[in-house]
Amino acid sequence: MRSILWMSEPMSRSLREQLPSVSTIVGSAQEFLEARRDLKTVSFVDDSTLSELAKLAVEMGVPLEQMAPPGPVVAICNDPLPGAIGWLTSYPWLSHVVSAALLRQPMAVEHLRNVMQTLTKGGQPRLLDWLGPTMVGRRIKLTQASKRVERLARMSEFFDAKGIHSRTVQQLREVAEELLTNAFGNGPAVAGTPKVSRTDEVTLPNESPCDLGYGCREDLAVVRVRDPFGTLSRTRLIDVLTRCARTDTQLPTDELVGGAGLGLWRVFSAASFVAVSVNNNRNTEVLAGIANGAVAGPRPFAFHLFFKEHGRPVRRWKLLDADTTQNGVVDHSIAIVNK
Repeated sequence: MRSILWMSEPMSRSLREQLPSVSTIVGSAQEFLEARRDLKTVSFVDDSTLSELAKLAVEMGVPLEQMAPPGPVVAICNDPLPGAIGWLTSYPWLSHVVSAALLRQPMAVEHLRNVMQTLTKGGQPRLLDWLGPTMVGRRIKLTQASKRVERLARMSEFFDAKGIHSRTVQQLREVAEELLTNAFGNGPAVAGTPKVSRTDEVTLPNESPCDLGYGCREDLAVVRVRDPFGTLSRTRLIDVLTRCARTDTQLPTDELVGGAGLGLWRVFSAASFVAVSVNNNRNTEVLAGIANGAVAGPRPFAFHLFFKEHGRPVRRWKLLDADTTQNGVVDHSIAIVNK
């Protein structure tokens, strides 16, 4: 692996010591854009050099999206999360942002290694590989939305037994609940079954379950959810995050679309890092990690977006509705099956 660093001198020195690669430091936009790259090269920029790239685009009279550097780019951000979210709109070729605060955390070296290995390996990432050999955890396949509460309770008990701080356990539970709710509600709805509400009792086929995983070590705890739909688009995700990042925006609540995406915003706001991998029309995988315990200074964050497009869906879905009455109460449930 190789890395090209174009950023402030102090940041370059600090980052160079943490990267698992041979690093080349460049000092100008021209050097950065013309630097030799291969399939194993990842470029790193920061706030200051992204601004220089934007100025160069204005001087050249070209749209900023045409200034995309060759190969994958990771941006280091000194601003809070809303500022980093804004970069996704300003720089549409950017998919990976790491806060400067995260670089001061124990997880930094491992996180950067995971990101670089994923970016240089090619193909669709397998986020379970990010967990590493020191992580202990559990993995469960869920086909019934009603089992979420029970499983989340067990997950909390697991983290409690492993000594994870109570506040961190609460955040992990909220993150897992949101991801599972999206998987059972939003995923099928966008996959062509618009009658599904997030409050419906949903049952998935045994061969197409939601996959819940969680684990921890002394400094880090993670939650990972994978659904069989692959309906989350980059455009939708960025639109949701951008609107929620505007603190003056009043967002409506809609049970069919997850409260206008507020849940996803809460996931990004709570996590120390989030990786989203979407194999379009096939599966969506989200891995969220939270540092264990209180963190001094600015809150660390990072997010990584991996979207792979396909043609037609590999499977189609249909609904089987059922109403059952017990003690005078009508219970509506929906089974989602392959066509």
